[in-house]
Amino acid sequence: MGRWESHVQRVLRRPELVAVLAVAAMLAAACSGGSDGGAATTTTTGAPTSTAAATTSTAGASSTTSPATTAPATTTAPPTTAPPTTVSVTTTTSAVTTTTKPTGAADAKVYLLRDERLVSVHRQVSTPAVLRGALTALLEGPTAAERASGASTAVPVGTRLLDVTLADGVATVDLSGTFGTGGGSLSVQARVAEIVFTATQFSTVEAVSFEMDGVPLVVLGGEGLVLHGPQTRAMVDRSISGSVIIDAPTPGTTVGRTFVVRGEGDVYEAQFPIEIWSAGRLVLVVAPVTAGAWGTWRTFQVTITVDALPGPIELVAYDAGGCGTDPECPPLIKTIVPLTLAS
Repeated sequence: MGRWESHVQRVLRRPELVAVLAVAAMLAAACSGGSDGGAATTTTTGAPTSTAAATTSTAGASSTTSPATTAPATTTAPPTTAPPTTVSVTTTTSAVTTTTKPTGAADAKVYLLRDERLVSVHRQVSTPAVLRGALTALLEGPTAAERASGASTAVPVGTRLLDVTLADGVATVDLSGTFGTGGGSLSVQARVAEIVFTATQFSTVEAVSFEMDGVPLVVLGGEGLVLHGPQTRAMVDRSISGSVIIDAPTPGTTVGRTFVVRGEGDVYEAQFPIEIWSAGRLVLVVAPVTAGAWGTWRTFQVTITVDALPGPIELVAYDAGGCGTDPECPPLIKTIVPLTLAS
């Protein structure tokens, strides 16, 4: 008997091992009958083979071993290949919304000339670039109605604003070369004053630095006006700016007996009088009116009531200078606004 047959005989003499082998055989048969794809198909070829039960006698004990069963050959259905899965990818693109800040309008002053003195008129300019808008409006000159009331400008026709920037309170204004052409000394000073006052009406602007065609401007015009650094309101000659600029009422306006006077001033100790004259006679003095002082212009507003005959009147404002009729006092520079008093 060979080694393998001896081993089998020894195993068969141990009942518990025989039972384990039988259970293992049944489990294997059961497993071969199932499939991941569903019920298995089993094909039996030929008649089943039966093996007679073996009877093993041992000393003092008799053991019967269940007949060994050979599992029939099985044919397993071919594996089913799952159909390819199509994955639908949806890409969502978020719309980018650009919000443009709405452009509005703001009231701004433009400083022109009347009788070779500064006067202010109003323009509606687009926000937020109010400085650029005010300067552009200035270069367009007075309207037909303003010209009819005596307003003019010393800025040469055709002058263009090339650029304007603001840094540390200084507005750098770049003008086209036309700005430096024509006119005498007074004209050159006046055009600088118009630009300076128009730009410095805004609280963010303290001074103006001039450029012409992108080049810093040091000497302006044939008369050779020297511009020493950025120009401020205090550097403008008083013969051009005066001490008080009346904003309202404008010249030629018809007013009631009670009306509001608005404007700005830079006067001695920040106080000055407003007078009303009718037919060559002083009929009213309103004092003191408070404005700015010592190189600082400040706005003012006062309501007055006039008791006079209807007809032409004059509103007069000036800096008294604090020295009255002293011969050493500088001459008074008066701002005179002709009006009509309604009946």
